[in-house]
Amino acid sequence: MSDIHRARGYYVQDFLVHLSVERTLARRTIREYEMDLALFYEYLEPYLSDDLRLEAVDARTIREFLAYLRQEREYTANALNRKIACLKTYFRFLESEGHLKASPMHGVSSARDGRLLPKVLTQPEVEQLLEAARSRIETAPNREFALRDRAALELFYASGIRLAELVGLDLNHVDLERKSMRVTGKGNKQRYVFINDAAAQALRDYLAARPKARSQAVFLNRFGNRLSRRAVEITFAQLMQEAGLEKSASPHTLRHSFATHMLEGGSDLVTIKELLGHSSLSTTQVYTNLSRQKMREVYDEAHPRS
Repeated sequence: MSDIHRARGYYVQDFLVHLSVERTLARRTIREYEMDLALFYEYLEPYLSDDLRLEAVDARTIREFLAYLRQEREYTANALNRKIACLKTYFRFLESEGHLKASPMHGVSSARDGRLLPKVLTQPEVEQLLEAARSRIETAPNREFALRDRAALELFYASGIRLAELVGLDLNHVDLERKSMRVTGKGNKQRYVFINDAAAQALRDYLAARPKARSQAVFLNRFGNRLSRRAVEITFAQLMQEAGLEKSASPHTLRHSFATHMLEGGSDLVTIKELLGHSSLSTTQVYTNLSRQKMREVYDEAHPRS
């Protein structure tokens, strides 16, 4: 990792040496910095092939990275602040060494504690998104990839699984006859989730066209390897645009939408908790706030004295 970044002008190895020699930090602390930067450059991987330079990394890029950690990986404020501290130290070093004119971290503030309400798509917006994925199948040059992308979105909304759980699915994890899947969540905890008829059919269509490969992963990239999380995020953003949806959203938004729509449809919190793989009911209760917002909208529209 470090040699590649140094060769491309990211000076990661130089930074780690600086931490060891000049700041005399503990080996464990240096290793944590290295892991934080590895995560940062993993996020930027799609852009590295385009010769991304340090000058192109701005405060907006940093904020998008932090939003990705908060929404997709469910990082707490404390965990985000450690990443922010690492990046501030790293970019301050680059600035002091003359590799950058100014650090992009000057405009980035620390994450505040407190749970924000998750963003969701309405049911009509979800339908727009899924229709955009369906429309691609007829025009895409690689039909199997269009089928793959549609199946992925259908599974997200049908089951509420996380992005890592989706790309981690293997063929033997899926039971189309029973319309269920075995997924591995946080802490390697396994659980069973259910899918609806639409998702099951979309998956059947994709598997019928899925290229033969040695990989047992359900979702494959063009090289026959397991699809990456970043590839799904990029495809999701493209489909949001094609659907004409201007909301800020990510694949994780479909997980939130699933939970919210289930609750609005009459499901109880305990069932939703188990389907989402939450370890605590308090985590699931955030969706009750969203449903209260929906109830308020219905109340304002329906009450004769509104």
